[in-house]
Amino acid sequence: MRELCGFVLAAGEGSRMRPATFLRPKALLPFCGVPLLTLALEELRALPQVKRLVVNAAYLGEQVEEACGRYGQEYGVEVRCSREARRLNHGGGLRKGVKECAPLADAILVRNVDVVHNFPLESLLRFHEERQADVSALLVPPLRPEGVKISSHGDILDFHSSEGGYTFAGIYVMRRDILDFLPPEEEAPSILLAFRRAAAAGRRVLGCVADSQVFWSDVGTPAEYLQAHGAVMDCAVPGNPALRQAIVEQSLRRAALEQAGVRCQGALGLGKNLQVPAGSHLHQVVLWDDTRLPAPALYSTGILWGTPPPPLPPTSPGRQPDARIAQTLHLRLPAPSPGTSPGGGVLKQGSGRRYVPLVEEETGREKGVLWSAYSLERRENSAFVAVARFLQALEIPVPDILLHFPEAGEVVMEDVGRLDLMGVPPAERGPWLSQLVAQAARLHVHGLRHPLAPALPLQPPFTQETYRWERDYFRHHLLETVLDAPELWSEEASAESARIQSLLLAEPPALIHRDFQGANVKVQREQGRCLWIDFQGMRQGAAAYDLASLLYDPYVEYSPQERLDAWRAYAKAGEREGGTPPQERIFHLAAVQRLMQALGAYGKLWRQDGLGWYQHHIASGLAHLRQAAQAGGLPGFCALAAQAQEKWSLLEQDEGKRLG
Repeated sequence: MRELCGFVLAAGEGSRMRPATFLRPKALLPFCGVPLLTLALEELRALPQVKRLVVNAAYLGEQVEEACGRYGQEYGVEVRCSREARRLNHGGGLRKGVKECAPLADAILVRNVDVVHNFPLESLLRFHEERQADVSALLVPPLRPEGVKISSHGDILDFHSSEGGYTFAGIYVMRRDILDFLPPEEEAPSILLAFRRAAAAGRRVLGCVADSQVFWSDVGTPAEYLQAHGAVMDCAVPGNPALRQAIVEQSLRRAALEQAGVRCQGALGLGKNLQVPAGSHLHQVVLWDDTRLPAPALYSTGILWGTPPPPLPPTSPGRQPDARIAQTLHLRLPAPSPGTSPGGGVLKQGSGRRYVPLVEEETGREKGVLWSAYSLERRENSAFVAVARFLQALEIPVPDILLHFPEAGEVVMEDVGRLDLMGVPPAERGPWLSQLVAQAARLHVHGLRHPLAPALPLQPPFTQETYRWERDYFRHHLLETVLDAPELWSEEASAESARIQSLLLAEPPALIHRDFQGANVKVQREQGRCLWIDFQGMRQGAAAYDLASLLYDPYVEYSPQERLDAWRAYAKAGEREGGTPPQERIFHLAAVQRLMQALGAYGKLWRQDGLGWYQHHIASGLAHLRQAAQAGGLPGFCALAAQAQEKWSLLEQDEGKRLG
């Protein structure tokens, strides 16, 4: 190669990265604090064979062109920018850019701006020369269902084979005359069309297969962008000098934040001049330069920039969706009905959260999308998106997340319907329960083993103090406040409670939903699936606690046989997953523990918070407590529950007379 041109394809809009790409083109998104374009140019400039640098630009092209000029001035090199009035696709962009900016180039080394990797490009050039190839495309181990199929000699047979194969890395070197195979009548052809035509004409279009240990990622979506920030920190040191230095700088910035009282967890991308209040928790986030966070809180699973104001409380009448939601999805709150405020279609809410269906900006039609605003003060709410991604990785159905703004406390997600397990008729519940307990078994067996588990922003695990708190919650809010009968807590019940705590703490720890009740399971009949919601309180605990929450749920009345069948289905599913399910008695003991927490909550929410709806479930909660105590062989709790039922019955009678 007499003259090799390094060409960075940077004209893309990055629509899947919205709203971040409303502010800047994808080429200028920071990766480990350095713009993607800078990383690409540094990689090409480090190759002695590269004699000229060219970048094409279309979307927000003036920003790309300015960045090329700044880079050239800083490093004393010329970077030519090929401006496109409209995107010309890879083929058209290369044809125009090479003709105008590198007319003497014999060969072109091309890379997409949005890929990050540690493959030495010297090896690709050497491969190209030694094989006397016309095109040498870098291929990495398969990452997608469709892939590049090659022959035993390395010839590329198909770039989009349904049989799978390697993943095209978006990096290739080619002879300049390959561009002649582009159809002249097409303004914006694909470069792959030229490759196919060249191969059909007998030219050598080869795949250079990278070692299985290579690190490669594109950053086409926010999820890929976040994930790549974590993966690059664990890979072998890349040859790209700018990326190597950026990784070092990330470690220093992370250490400085931690020293200042900020908890750093999972994949992080940290810009310069950050202001993060002490007591904050950063998890799976990228912070652009000069970001200033409003308050100490958990900021998880998103891209943050600027200086956002502290968000209004979720239920504030003036709370409106973040403007970026309308920009990205063209959705808004529904128009208020007469006499109501905007967002009048509020759905069931709690724990500092608010849910409203969004509608199309122009037509006002619902689009099956929910807007959720949550309080940053309750850190478990901020973990919702991170846990959702984790459950999806375990193939447990949850609502799809469309957008997340962690600094604003807002999520846009799929609306999975109004039917929950509480509303399914008893005759239809069996198949749904079987599906649900199989999902629970998958979480309990594989949750802690999953690679993503160590970095999850979980709630504190169940400990003896947690179980004691649930016990005291029950004694105070139900026995004392509601029933005015603290004496029902006998020495026998106290001893049984201590034994339950010991047995649950002795169980192997598992990741559990923590609030696995019928109201938190959505049922989609047409799709034949049930989905989990309200899982942001996930933590480590005894697996039986989840099953107790589900099958002794005060909101749903299960027959003893239905309960037993579901428990046995769970045990079988756990064995199929390779686990050892808890003993059946542990299930009933966990139900006693869970029901203490639930009944205490009903008492507090009714008497202290004025939410009268919860008093209607106290009777069923006490009945279930008695059933669980009988099945678990706890005479002290059997007596307590029976006496509490009598007290509650008298209270209901007195309340009825008073209202009558």
